[in-house]
Amino acid sequence: MRLYYIANARMPNEKAHGIQIAKMCEAFIEAGVDLTLVVPNRRTVSQSLRDYYGLRVGVPLVRLPALDWYALGRVGYFLSSLSFMLSYTLFVWRKKLAGEDFILYTVDTENYSSSALALVDRPLFSEMHGSKPRTFAQRLLFKHARGIVAINSIIAEELGKNFPRSRVRYLVEPNGVDLLQFSGIDKKDARARLGLPSDASIVLYAGRFFAWKGLELLPPAAAAAPSIRWQVVGGGREDFARLVEAPLPGNLFFAGSRPHSEIPLWLAAADAFVVLGTARDRQSYRYTSPMKLFEYLAAGRPVVASDTPALREIVSEKEALFYAPDDARDLARAAARAAAGGDDVMARVAAGKRRASDCSWRARARRILRFMEETSNAHGHA
Repeated sequence: MRLYYIANARMPNEKAHGIQIAKMCEAFIEAGVDLTLVVPNRRTVSQSLRDYYGLRVGVPLVRLPALDWYALGRVGYFLSSLSFMLSYTLFVWRKKLAGEDFILYTVDTENYSSSALALVDRPLFSEMHGSKPRTFAQRLLFKHARGIVAINSIIAEELGKNFPRSRVRYLVEPNGVDLLQFSGIDKKDARARLGLPSDASIVLYAGRFFAWKGLELLPPAAAAAPSIRWQVVGGGREDFARLVEAPLPGNLFFAGSRPHSEIPLWLAAADAFVVLGTARDRQSYRYTSPMKLFEYLAAGRPVVASDTPALREIVSEKEALFYAPDDARDLARAAARAAAGGDDVMARVAAGKRRASDCSWRARARRILRFMEETSNAHGHA
């Protein structure tokens, strides 16, 4: 199978979507797909995707001419995206006119940059990480796409309601994890390498700082559980304080932004993990499928999760301890219980590892490829 993966993204980059794109490219290639990743030519580091993300295989990469005004507000982003749309349309049309047989795959980074792929008469599949409005661009995409890969069933249901006349088929596939990266690291050794106290009870949050995640809950939760060392990996203390606009307790520690290759070591050093979710933000509450949750499960430690519909799509009480969204005291309670361990907590850890084993990037890629094949066959007989 020849596949062009079109992504309106700076690659490589330090954000979660960059990791997700890279790991899915790796998984597709390892499954035997002849894949090329197509991105705009934006300013970024000079490392290859393989070196930057620690991939097992190289990812063929094409950088197309495009304006690099993405950081200049909404107008700059739109004009840059429009220029990339023109570039990739010309690129794939040249491939088609040359007689190539290929499939198009894309991932949504906003609400319009994938739509021009509908103008190319080739099988089109789009991965969607949120619901979409009924704009002209989205109606065009849904009219011509053969399949949509939604990261949870809430998104798939809303898309079905928003585009009821579309004949597109849906596959629900949450994000995934590289199981080989997040297992077999000794806690004592990890703490020694990171300079963490060997006798502390450590509850860890890993992730970049965005307001929609509900990060403002961590300071009052840490204050309510002073015997725990609350460790944050993903940014510095000053940046966090500016975001949450609240005093930070002394038992809330920050490791700064760390390379993704170092995250398994931090997870191995922890006693328990926190994954946040707030009812005050629709993305956080309904749509997110955080990669960190899958990494937490694979790392084999207790997981404390916000009781949101999005996270309930991934785990249940069998795998995680839940706290009420936006309730700092309930988060502190659940974190203390998780860090203390016990038979019921460790049973959740074992179930979480089993859950993670079904959510590897490899398994995800295989299911998506099977979906593409079945959908294409059904389309051919329609």
